[in-house]
Amino acid sequence: MSGLVGLLMVATAGAWTVEDRDNDQLPGRVIDIRHEGTRVAGFVYGEGQAKTYLNVYDSEGQRLSNPGLNPDGSSRGRFPHHRGLFIGWNQIQSDLGSDDLWHLRDNERMVLDAITNMAATEDGVTLELLIHWISSNRDDDLDGLLITERRTLRVSRPEGRTQVDQESLLGAERDLRLRGDLQHAGIHFRADAGVDDVRGETRYLWCPDDLAPGGGRIISDTLHWVNFRFPLHGNWYSVTQLNPPENRSTELSWRDYGRFGFFFTDDLDAGEIRAVRTRLLFDEMTTSGDDDDIRRRAGKDYEMIR
Repeated sequence: MSGLVGLLMVATAGAWTVEDRDNDQLPGRVIDIRHEGTRVAGFVYGEGQAKTYLNVYDSEGQRLSNPGLNPDGSSRGRFPHHRGLFIGWNQIQSDLGSDDLWHLRDNERMVLDAITNMAATEDGVTLELLIHWISSNRDDDLDGLLITERRTLRVSRPEGRTQVDQESLLGAERDLRLRGDLQHAGIHFRADAGVDDVRGETRYLWCPDDLAPGGGRIISDTLHWVNFRFPLHGNWYSVTQLNPPENRSTELSWRDYGRFGFFFTDDLDAGEIRAVRTRLLFDEMTTSGDDDDIRRRAGKDYEMIR
């Protein structure tokens, strides 16, 4: 390990606090992000975690996203490899073969190598992280390194709702082909496993809104956003994921149990960097909400990132 990983780190500004520490809920460590003392988000990594990801919480500190594991490290719920806000491809092809950096079943790993910046301001928290994507085949000079990702996460609460911005700069350490399918690749969010029990009540909207559902698959060159609403903890929640045009995503994946995201393929030469950006907005509601209101707000949100 290099950088600042594993050191006691705390930053505070105004109502915001961020701390890198042992995880009190899951195996490994967490970069804990709090507003006015209440947990808003937590970046999960370390021993016992095959991938790195961000969990998100509501205004009372109740988890909205899927951790995939119980505190003892056993699997939790269906599809436990879907964890919070995460990124991956189930087919990354290189001179080492084809690696699955989605399920991570064959000793593939995403490892946090360094926390290069961890800062709190009056407006929120910023994390800058160096993450290594590692092949199951490590018998080479690079020890199986496929991608060096520089991930920036910004967590804030404008207008009383949680906003998460993620930018991933994917640096190819060798010639790569990012492949797979829309259900197993891209930038995705997975709601808590408890949503699986109420999947008949969940609701989706997307833009362009004239596209047919297609069994959980939406195809378009102009995918702007997707909105997911779900009941949990006795409340209703809305999550909107925005898809900036520079991502060049052409497919949207959604499932009624609360896993959704945007997909693209790419070819990268060694040394090339691919930038991927997304914004998630979380709202708390007393009802399932009005479709027209959701569309109007999501449209305005999308205009802010174009």
